[in-house]
Amino acid sequence: MVASKVADRDGDLEIPNSGGTGTPVWLVEGGRVAVTIATRAELQMAAKVLDSASTWVEQQGFVSWPRPFPVGVLEASLALGETYLARFEGYPIGTFALHRSDPTFWPDRADDPPDRARYLHKLAVGRGYPSLGRLLVQLAESIARNEGATFLRLDCVALNLRLRRYYQDLGFQHCADIDVPGLDSRMSLYEKELI
Repeated sequence: MVASKVADRDGDLEIPNSGGTGTPVWLVEGGRVAVTIATRAELQMAAKVLDSASTWVEQQGFVSWPRPFPVGVLEASLALGETYLARFEGYPIGTFALHRSDPTFWPDRADDPPDRARYLHKLAVGRGYPSLGRLLVQLAESIARNEGATFLRLDCVALNLRLRRYYQDLGFQHCADIDVPGLDSRMSLYEKELI
């Protein structure tokens, strides 16, 4: 696996290079963690990371994803090449999805040009890797920017003030709080301009 440094403000990311395999690989944490676009064969690995994170979030008293994570939702994201899997020494320790649209949470932005934004979903990291979340968000920003997007957008449970502060500390601006049909929790919408 080979990669070269990204000209990124934070200097923690490296750009993908397939190393001859045809699969893009991004390196974070000084090259110790490899991030790839997940394949269908890796569905259970991504689901395991999401389930583990969901358990921890629920132990903190917040609503999270259903457990087990709905395989159909994950399969759709995998089929579109929108799910990423982070590994340390081959072991899955993080995941996220980067969607091109999100009419469920951002219906008022449905008329945006197709490449205006990317939507970060299903960000989850193993409990033993506290700085990985920040690095995966930075990687999502870098990928979105390289694809020509102007904004990175996300949503989170409005009552989870700790998570909201986390995203604000990463430079995301609060846009709105919304109710989504079928969800029990009010959601907060955030975006970050990719400059």
